[in-house]
Amino acid sequence: MPLRKRSTDRYTLEKHAFPSSLGDHSQPPAYTPDPPSIAHDSPPDITAAFSSLRLDSSPFPTPDQCIAHLKLLEAFHQLREDVALRDSLFGIRDSFVPEDASAEKRREVLRKVREKRWAVYVAKAVQRFEKWWKVCVCPQASKLKQSQMQTMMTRNPDKGAIMRVEADDLPPIDRVRAKSFAPDVILVWHAYQLNPRDFLEDCVRYGKLDFWRAGFPWARVNACIDNDTFEFKPSGKAIHTWESKTGYAWDSVNDSQDAILNCPMCRKPAKVPWTGLTRAIMWTDKGDGFADKYLNVVCRNCHNIICHDNLKLIKFLDDVEALMENDNPMPGTILDTQGIPEPPALPQRHETLFPNRLLKSSDSLRGLIRTRARLGPSPGSMDGIRTDIESVLGSRSAIRRANQSLSSTLKREERIAIRRMMSRYWENSSPFALDLIGAVIRQGSFIEKMHAIDWIHSPAARSTMERLITKYQRYIDIISAHPDHIAVPTLDVDLAWHTHQLSPPAYYGYTVSRTGKFVDHDDKIEEIKLSRAFEWTSKTYQKLYKELYSECTCWYCEAIRESHISGISRIFSSSKEQIESDLDNLHSASDQKLGPHISAHNAIKPETLTDRAQRERTFQQKLERDYRKACQRARKKGREPPGRDECVYGLGIEMFVPYYAPYMGDPCVTSGMYPANPA
Repeated sequence: MPLRKRSTDRYTLEKHAFPSSLGDHSQPPAYTPDPPSIAHDSPPDITAAFSSLRLDSSPFPTPDQCIAHLKLLEAFHQLREDVALRDSLFGIRDSFVPEDASAEKRREVLRKVREKRWAVYVAKAVQRFEKWWKVCVCPQASKLKQSQMQTMMTRNPDKGAIMRVEADDLPPIDRVRAKSFAPDVILVWHAYQLNPRDFLEDCVRYGKLDFWRAGFPWARVNACIDNDTFEFKPSGKAIHTWESKTGYAWDSVNDSQDAILNCPMCRKPAKVPWTGLTRAIMWTDKGDGFADKYLNVVCRNCHNIICHDNLKLIKFLDDVEALMENDNPMPGTILDTQGIPEPPALPQRHETLFPNRLLKSSDSLRGLIRTRARLGPSPGSMDGIRTDIESVLGSRSAIRRANQSLSSTLKREERIAIRRMMSRYWENSSPFALDLIGAVIRQGSFIEKMHAIDWIHSPAARSTMERLITKYQRYIDIISAHPDHIAVPTLDVDLAWHTHQLSPPAYYGYTVSRTGKFVDHDDKIEEIKLSRAFEWTSKTYQKLYKELYSECTCWYCEAIRESHISGISRIFSSSKEQIESDLDNLHSASDQKLGPHISAHNAIKPETLTDRAQRERTFQQKLERDYRKACQRARKKGREPPGRDECVYGLGIEMFVPYYAPYMGDPCVTSGMYPANPA
């Protein structure tokens, strides 16, 4: 659904049902019941929904937790707007927009100028989060060793000690200007937890499971955000604790204008500008700062080039050296294919640990890696490492030696372990399992859509949350019943799903018990694959519960419904009248355009173009046929057919999007603005 701000005085949702399994077909409440009776001379209190929340820990998301989450997302929305629209922040000026250009070109450049401010801000936030992770989160913890995995790892990481997070220990939600706030490090922490397998892997690797079990401190964060202004009000002790432990200013804007990192060659600290896009002429070129795609800086100590490629390469080399010297397993070799930290019964046979055995047993491979890491005028890259590993995997003797076995056959799980290890380095030079800059940026679309729907200001917010929690439980049941399919959530389901993931031990225990695996939240799926999966999810949900899945009336959701409504109506005649009634109610609602759309913040365009054009043409042809059917149905009912041209808003700019792409991610994300493509 396009990003459009809704009225704050609409009433949505009443009643609730809470099915326990696929067999429970009880109907959740409708999104558009009669509003509660109120006195006309007393306007509703739009803060009532979140003024007295109970945020105790729970094994399953509660309405109050979901409301607190909406409150935090609204804070994040305001943050991006405040940062992006602050002229001259980080030396990036609105005056870079060419005055003699067309209006369309001026809007395009202004959007990129504002987006770049946000890109730099997020890059700084990730570096600050990394420091907080090291010095404030279980600072005495030590990295896991392979020799400890049999005794220290467990299938039940949700059981054990919990790190207590006090309000004064929270990372900053710092101020950008007097009447605004910037959820800075908390913004990164939030996005990190929404990649649940990566977050668990890192907490296991770094010995920080106590922190993983603590979950997001809803009560403490919520208490620090003002209900009226969404301004964060930290205590003096919190500011002092942060600044004394990390060495960073509470307000990230007051930190150094340069990134500080260790040169990958001489290993001495080096100052690197955050962005090279600080002059008008540079907007026709490629930025070469740390928060830019084409980092290219010469170290003042050793005169070698510092770029993103050699930072990734050195990260890999350092991890190999830690494996050889300290027995620390490589990233991506902790969790099995189901996302479980399974203790290895026999380390020399454990498929997940195969990359470690291969690296340890192959002197020639390690020699090749060290050679590639000898940086010079022409920096190496991870592509060369991939070539070296593929070459060794082609050797039968190397596989037998790694597995201490007579068999030279590489098992499926071992191949997956190799790919998973390599994925930790492709677009990521940080110590974490994923690029956290991209993780934050990918959440932007979801945050903006939650702001547009504006459930947070609805007097019926609680019943809205009850209903979407019901849908979320059904969604997990569909995943459990169809393990070979991808189930795609709508926005309402995604809110409950995200809220659950922010309580990692509860989410782990629930999904493992219901599905047999730790359900991951894959936030990078090819858009055509995502759209086909959404069609399947919508059809499956409607078949099981005799209800509409998506309650959005954009052209795409209408076309997806049309692709299976007619067939289901013919086969299940008893549900025909109910489905038709639901459709009529949906289209008669005054806020029909604000129904929960497909949650597509994870849609990406694949890097390869192989067969993509043909697949897109085939899918678009089918979608077009279904859209024409939806238009025919609308005319038959006397309704206006759903339109496909939309205006979307972002960073204070109106953008016209012809033939609105339903699975489009954030329209304010330009891949070239970031060190790695976040989309």
